[in-house]
Amino acid sequence: MAVSSILRKDCCILELKGKNKKDVVCEIGEELNKTKKIKNYQQFISDVLKREKLGSTGIGNKIAIPHARTDSVKDIVIGFGKTKAGIDFKALDGEKVNLIFLMGANPKQLNLYLRILAEISKLLMNEGFRQSLLEAKDADKIINTIKHFESNLK
Repeated sequence: MAVSSILRKDCCILELKGKNKKDVVCEIGEELNKTKKIKNYQQFISDVLKREKLGSTGIGNKIAIPHARTDSVKDIVIGFGKTKAGIDFKALDGEKVNLIFLMGANPKQLNLYLRILAEISKLLMNEGFRQSLLEAKDADKIINTIKHFESNLK
């Protein structure tokens, strides 16, 4: 399964309004909640933020991938948001984050969860991919960019 087959256009936010980590996780989470794949929105957010306390998911290069394995989701979910201003995620490189992929998976989906997390990480290592996401003007462009770069991974 590919990231592009899970991420929906309606779960892509082109300009996040949140000013901090919790706000943007909630903002993207609200869009994911509309998919009906989340059983308990408050628990999902709590689990993501609890995971974040174990160590920042700000991985550098202005990227964060907040995520959690949680019983609060029925099926794997991925949301995306970006911000020009940047959010302090306590990233490994000390830089603010502009690109955020929020992910949740049911604990029974461990293998899929790890594969998708690895795929997102591989995609985000590509500077051209990151730049294309930053420049994207609509959700169709986000999804098409992901599809394009996924095809190059194979």
